[in-house]
Amino acid sequence: MSDEIDMPETEEFPAEVEIEAAPMMSSDEGADEIMAEEMPPADAPLTEDAPDMAAPDTETPNTEALDLDALEDAVQVDPSLFERKPEAPPFSRYVLTTPLHLSVAAESRTNLWTQWNGFTTPDILTSVDDEYRALRHAAALSDISPVVKYRISGRDAAVYLDRLVADNVLALSIDEAMPVVFCEDQGYVVGDGHLFRLGESEYRLVTEETHLAWLLDSALGFQVRVEDVSATLAAMSLQGPLSASVLAAAGFREIETLRPFAARWFDVGGMPAYASRTGDTGGLGYELWIDPEDAPMFWVRLLDRGAPFGLAATGFKLRELARVEAGIPRAGRDYLGAFAAVDPADASTPFELGLAALVDLDAAHFTGRDALRRAKGRPPRHLVVSLALGFPEAIEFGAVHCNGRIAGIATSTAFSRSLGINLAVARLEPVSVAAGAVLNVEAELRDGFSIRRVSVPARVLTEPALVLASRHAVPAPLISNY
Repeated sequence: MSDEIDMPETEEFPAEVEIEAAPMMSSDEGADEIMAEEMPPADAPLTEDAPDMAAPDTETPNTEALDLDALEDAVQVDPSLFERKPEAPPFSRYVLTTPLHLSVAAESRTNLWTQWNGFTTPDILTSVDDEYRALRHAAALSDISPVVKYRISGRDAAVYLDRLVADNVLALSIDEAMPVVFCEDQGYVVGDGHLFRLGESEYRLVTEETHLAWLLDSALGFQVRVEDVSATLAAMSLQGPLSASVLAAAGFREIETLRPFAARWFDVGGMPAYASRTGDTGGLGYELWIDPEDAPMFWVRLLDRGAPFGLAATGFKLRELARVEAGIPRAGRDYLGAFAAVDPADASTPFELGLAALVDLDAAHFTGRDALRRAKGRPPRHLVVSLALGFPEAIEFGAVHCNGRIAGIATSTAFSRSLGINLAVARLEPVSVAAGAVLNVEAELRDGFSIRRVSVPARVLTEPALVLASRHAVPAPLISNY
């Protein structure tokens, strides 16, 4: 018997497979490493044919270091990104300005601004009291460039305008102006303003609001050219009892001989200026129409020559105050034009606005004449009037009451320093304007942290509250004989 023992045959491992002993590790470290090997990177694409995560990386790694200096030199940088942009003055960055904006801003001590026809204009430059004192006792200078200005020229200019406005334009002489109102076919007011005759067949229409579309539609069939020249014409208003003296000192020769609503060309220091004796303040005043390039130099010249007379630069709030004292309604504020009124009941005829003096029903045919003739015999639907309230301090109010009920609304209010009363332009029911009607307004007065309500009686004015004799004086008073 053989001593050899037969062992069972065992399976041999393939030669290409090598088994390495894993290094010893703690249970926590092993779990972490196994988890890291099994979990793919967060940004790895999840595709069905993704390579086996256990497969060895056969790509040769790039061990060459990046040359950061070379890459930095290769980058093209826009040098303008590091250039400092010029800084614009804060008051001229996001505003629509007039040619006199910077000159007027230099006179501001309050930084109070308002919007006028889209332009940013000063509301108050110093204080309302100081500016009002200059207007009524010396002279007040303001920028009125935001008014809308149209040049109307051509062979049929006079005939076209005579058809457009409600008064006799053919009687207007060269270098004269007239207040006008123009209506649509139903007799409702489209707008109002001043019409200047510059030459035989050239006119300038100045309005508070834009009416270019209506002017162009009305020009069909006429050989006439209508242009909006608002951007090519600057304007200043110089008002007050010493306004003629200021202009005379500035080089406007014989300015005192200019009649109300007359105009004339002047040469002042080599700069042309068209001066008209017009304005809405109820007293002596002039308006200057000049080239935008010359406007800042005119402004400085007037302030310099007017300083000995007490001339002061003034803002829009004073203009509104003087307008209310003169009882003049303003488009967009005290009435809506025929095409701006959504409700036809909000539109007005000239008779309802107190502008009957600007309508000549016996004139040749004009737009709306037949409708106005019919409206003349009908009771008005509403009336725009001036109110006076005998209260010794400024108050704010809106509703106007008649016999205990609301009869209308005050659209413009102001406190007159000259008269010592509150004034208003109001739109009222016709019955509240009749004789015997008792009107009053409700106002709230604040005293510290307490408020008291007062009822103030009001009365309708049949004439403007303030019209000074100097408004019609010819020659205009100068400082030598003032």
